[in-house]
Amino acid sequence: MNKKPIWDYIQIGTDLRYLQDIDKSYNIIIKDGVRDNIKRLLRDIESLELIVTLRASYKLQSFLKKLIEVETERSVTDEECNELKEILKEIRHTMTAEANGIFAFITVEKRYELSKLLDKIDKLFSPTIYANLPQMAQYDFNEAGKCIAFERSTAAAFHILRATEVVVRLYYQKFLRKKPDGKTWGQLLNELKNKNKGKKPNSVTINHLFNIKDSFRNPTQHPDKIYDIQEVQDLLSVCIDVINKMTAEIK
Repeated sequence: MNKKPIWDYIQIGTDLRYLQDIDKSYNIIIKDGVRDNIKRLLRDIESLELIVTLRASYKLQSFLKKLIEVETERSVTDEECNELKEILKEIRHTMTAEANGIFAFITVEKRYELSKLLDKIDKLFSPTIYANLPQMAQYDFNEAGKCIAFERSTAAAFHILRATEVVVRLYYQKFLRKKPDGKTWGQLLNELKNKNKGKKPNSVTINHLFNIKDSFRNPTQHPDKIYDIQEVQDLLSVCIDVINKMTAEIK
């Protein structure tokens, strides 16, 4: 998946329109003149990966080479205008045919800012919390944010719950002083809840974790559970809250 600003698509149309409207008043050398617009159009065709159109632009590239040789400031001639318009007519037909087979998927606003879901998931946590999470948990939250942005809700739920379980296991080690190898989430929580010696985990945190296990994690393991976009955003909120709490206790 390539991330491109929507302006790139607007710009290529702007350049094409400018060159199609060319007449002998258009200057070749000045900034944003004919030469600059042709360079930008070719660059945008390449950056937008319009491969067929790029191949079909060989005449435009040859035309540009002739303009690069122009050293004194002048406008295009009638002959140059006609030649360029014919070249652009061919390119436009090719571009239209190629673009009809390419689709852009536009994200829509969620309850969380899209910029945070896509690139700054750490900003949804309390300060310093995300930076101290294990790499696996960071990876899963990053993936969950992208899945929510593109409305892959059930996939997002899996990532959120995996990330949360990573921290649950650290939480278990903190209070029980032993590794959680091979134990289910339910077994870990029961041991934490029943701890009767030494420092005990916060009961509010434990209650939150049981709620996540019963309301989200267990149903998610079954193939008939499908999340909608609102439900998975609820899950993200609940899990971020409990991870903030667990991490504060671990510290």
